[in-house]
Amino acid sequence: MGLFFNMIFDFIIVGQGIAGSSFAFNLLRKNKSFYIVDKLNTLSSSRVALGVYNPVILKWYTKPWHIQNQLNFFFKFYGEYEQFFKTKIIFDIGVYKYLHTNYDQNNWLTKSLRLSKLLSNNLYSLSKQNLINKKFYGLINSSGRINVSEFLDSFRSFCLEKNLLDQSHFDYEQLKISNKSVKYKNIKASNIIFCEGSSASHNPFFDSLKFTPTKGEILDVKFQNFNFKSIVHSNLLFVPKEDNSYSVGATYDWLDQSNLVTQKAKQKIQFVIKKTINSKFNLINHKCAIRPSTTDRRPFVGTHLNYNNLHILNGLGSRGVLLAPYLSKLLFDKIFYGKSIPEEIDARRF
Repeated sequence: MGLFFNMIFDFIIVGQGIAGSSFAFNLLRKNKSFYIVDKLNTLSSSRVALGVYNPVILKWYTKPWHIQNQLNFFFKFYGEYEQFFKTKIIFDIGVYKYLHTNYDQNNWLTKSLRLSKLLSNNLYSLSKQNLINKKFYGLINSSGRINVSEFLDSFRSFCLEKNLLDQSHFDYEQLKISNKSVKYKNIKASNIIFCEGSSASHNPFFDSLKFTPTKGEILDVKFQNFNFKSIVHSNLLFVPKEDNSYSVGATYDWLDQSNLVTQKAKQKIQFVIKKTINSKFNLINHKCAIRPSTTDRRPFVGTHLNYNNLHILNGLGSRGVLLAPYLSKLLFDKIFYGKSIPEEIDARRF
């Protein structure tokens, strides 16, 4: 870190998950400087995330907050990322939602009249071998997955190569704050932003924020006789990956906050698999993580009440890959151009 003793960065970024990496790449796009502090945690919610993006709330077939703005920036942001790093991370492969009942089917068709750009206005049959339920699927447009592992790993490699990453846990006691700058160890910056995921519950500067951490578990499996390149949603998500394996999940548990996988979740996922696909499968991995969910299901974006150079980008829940680029833009515009953060996501609401 002695290399930067006399340099003042624009930002210190705490956390290199989906939120931290998105904010950092947005800074890179705008020719701003940053230094990241992040201890690699393979059980972080970003590292375990399915990476699925879809522009509707499947439970009610409704639009999420600011979804068109999110989508407009989403493809531009990840497209520029792919060009910059010469890698492939966007897989716009679609999500097929299985509509179990006549009510679900009629509800889909009714909602599709108002959401024609997002929901198919007809129902599909999937004649894929070994798919147990072949009829009555709705297709969600502008949906697919981000290869989160490649996104995070390629950006981490870039930061290591440029000496822009401290691979240790952030120590709050070593942070010194003044009106015009912050200092962490030997690193000086104009601002610091916390993108810590569920670890934010220990952050003394934002301890008034209301998190409701949610545990999620997924299974990575390989089927013997099933191969479908789109995502299927049938109680859980079946997400195809590049190696012909699938990630299936994720569960939700608001009570268990441990970082240990459970037999209960494993059995639940296996039950759904057997009800959906008639094929033997091999279990490759069983993973879990704690999502940084919030009490009102809105993210926390903004600036500290007392320190105008302390910021936060957190609470993205299960929609991180879609939210993070757009929220990064909003926060950037607030800090550098004085634009306001929408009240419903402003961290100051608490």
